[in-house]
Amino acid sequence: MTKKTFYVVQPFEAGKRGAIKAGIPMEVRNAADAERVAHRMSLVKLGAIAFSTDVEPESGDADPPVLIACFGQVPDSVMEGIS
Repeated sequence: MTKKTFYVVQPFEAGKRGAIKAGIPMEVRNAADAERVAHRMSLVKLGAIAFSTDVEPESGDADPPVLIACFGQVPDSVMEGIS
């Protein structure tokens, strides 16, 4: 079965009491777009990451995410789950 690669940008925003919370993720076309968009988002948000993941469309099974780029402040817990 063929897997499809998804490229995602996840911004992070200031939450209550100094916490960092995830914003709304955005799917983009390719790795270059993911890095560019994450960098731009990090200029107006606390931070952003760009990552990719391969998903088997029929079953919904997904491979672990692969980090493309990281900018600004990102929670440590998020970085631990990305290779």
